[in-house]
Amino acid sequence: MHYLLTFRSLTYAQRAARVLERAGVTGTVSRLPKSVSTRGCAYCVIVSARNRERAVNILTSAGLAPERVIARDTNGVLEVGE
Repeated sequence: MHYLLTFRSLTYAQRAARVLERAGVTGTVSRLPKSVSTRGCAYCVIVSARNRERAVNILTSAGLAPERVIARDTNGVLEVGE
């Protein structure tokens, strides 16, 4: 299981990934799938399930709280959460 932390732009997703990297959390920037995108062009940082809570806390503390957190299971099924 992985989590997609969504952001309004590529720039914000890249900033978030850098903040996570400096904190020792691996995050991969990707385009948000259109099936769950509420606006045209959105991006996300993908983190593992074990790092989800830590990543959200780190980003929130840095002023880069994700807009949404979407779960993606091993089959690629997306489930919109927070």
